Amino acid sequence: MDSYKKSFIMLDKALECGCRNISDQIIRAPILHNHDGYEMLFILDGELEFYTEGESKILRRGDFCCVKPYGFHHARLINTDVYDRIVINFKESVLKRISVDGVDLARCFQQGENEKLRVFRIEEDMLSLFYSKAKELQTALEEKQFGSDVLALALLTQILVMANRCVDVTTPKTFQGTMSELVADTFAYVEQHLTEDLSLTVLEKHLQYSGTYISRCFKRTMGISLQQYIIAKRLTLAQQYLQQGESPCDVCFMTGFNNYSNFSRTFQQYVGSSPKKYQISQLNK
Repeated sequence: MDSYKKSFIMLDKALECGCRNISDQIIRAPILHNHDGYEMLFILDGELEFYTEGESKILRRGDFCCVKPYGFHHARLINTDVYDRIVINFKESVLKRISVDGVDLARCFQQGENEKLRVFRIEEDMLSLFYSKAKELQTALEEKQFGSDVLALALLTQILVMANRCVDVTTPKTFQGTMSELVADTFAYVEQHLTEDLSLTVLEKHLQYSGTYISRCFKRTMGISLQQYIIAKRLTLAQQYLQQGESPCDVCFMTGFNNYSNFSRTFQQYVGSSPKKYQISQLNK
């Protein structure tokens, strides 16, 4: 049960912002994981390997990345002495509250062709401005004064406008990749055949390595077993289908489980509620 929960994090609040350093919790889940909201990460100091599905990049001061809801990711510090960063998480419901016609504030999260992760390098003056606005946002979220919630939404809007303007004028940085070709190929095959048979025997045939070796390489890099990742990815897809109104029974077969009892039990372990209850909670928002 815990293995599934570790790979999925439900945000505690609809909007969170933290300006953190090495003394704070370094990584909420020290394994490949995802969560039910957007994430923006700005590196202020330190160096880390940032992994997503099929790609890894080394991030340093001035780099910022945008992770879409349910996008799997994982980070590992290269220098364990320093890690200063800004982390902003917000749910889709928050984005809807601040959106206006003709202005797509989530555009900075949209990946280009063959792009697994949106990462950009920003200049020092803009990094300082992001830090200032993030500190204001963090304070607004912590205080209980009149209008603090409105102020927080206004500050998030400013940050997203700034981020999108940076994306418009910044060429995506060329990053040094660290992920092995085998792990990248494993991600690609799972992505293309998620609802099909993904046994180690099948993977052996298509990747030309023993199943044991494939599984060992994947876990060593991602901190989660290949089987756990496949199940978590199928459950993530199931959540999206349920949010769209598909029946839980249909979703079971649409996501490759093929056994409703197993699907329902695993979904309960992963999300904390049955598929039906989860769907009702999402459609009633």
